[in-house]
Amino acid sequence: MDRKTRKMLSIYKTHQMSADVDKLYLPRKEGGRGLKRTERSAKWREKQLHGQFCRETENISSNDTWLWLKKGELKKETEGLIIAAQEQALSTNALKAKIQKRDVDAACRICRERDETVQHIVCGCSKLAQKEYKRRHDKLAQVVHWELCRKHEIPCESKWYMHEPQKVSENGQVKILLDFDVQTDNVIQHRRPDIIVVERARQMCTIVDVAVPGDSRVAEKEKEKIEKYQDLARELRRLWNMRTKVIPIVVGALGTTPKQLRRHLDDVGVPDRVQTLQKAALLGTARILRKVLEV
Repeated sequence: MDRKTRKMLSIYKTHQMSADVDKLYLPRKEGGRGLKRTERSAKWREKQLHGQFCRETENISSNDTWLWLKKGELKKETEGLIIAAQEQALSTNALKAKIQKRDVDAACRICRERDETVQHIVCGCSKLAQKEYKRRHDKLAQVVHWELCRKHEIPCESKWYMHEPQKVSENGQVKILLDFDVQTDNVIQHRRPDIIVVERARQMCTIVDVAVPGDSRVAEKEKEKIEKYQDLARELRRLWNMRTKVIPIVVGALGTTPKQLRRHLDDVGVPDRVQTLQKAALLGTARILRKVLEV
């Protein structure tokens, strides 16, 4: 029965054939698929390829990293694809050349600049950055913008994926600027964050910037975003006579959430959107993987 179950999962593309079998038997809240069999253990963490994702992220990820899997809102085919990507079980050129020892060029089929690994495809290809990575990034910004409009009672659609963010959205008390090039007196290199929220009543200006980096870099990317916009925050504090703060919203390309994400969402005022942000990032990543690898 156990073997037949795994076979059915593979037939219906819920489980990739080359993905780790042990991981199927872990609870979904721990990154598994929830199958029941007590004698299975989590040996997958020690495997060179299959366990690399968890080893690289276990010290920087939050308890919400597996929220998308626990809730189970993605289609099963997409869920299986993301799990296989985490385990580096997809048929990339680097896997064929270096692991399977096939006569294949390991270089990325898109940019030809580096070895074609899963991490390179989902966040490191210069050719994909021009369109596909930006598309995924903009979906996360769309979620945040929609939530901010709802919070401040600015007219918007009923669902985030139907929302079309405007350059300037405002009511009498709050103005939300999207991808706005701020004019400053002093020369500032980084002056175009994803979102700026200007709250007149509170005399508060919040700079929000979104990122979808490689999963092992989520904590590093948070710090980078905060440092990047400090000059702009100081300038706006002087020009607009308001308090300022910089909030990074970072989700890994394969779903990793940094430990500070919920606190940052609380600071913005949209505390319960971790899963929605994960879903937006993962759907974007799945699109990229399907486009490149034709899976």
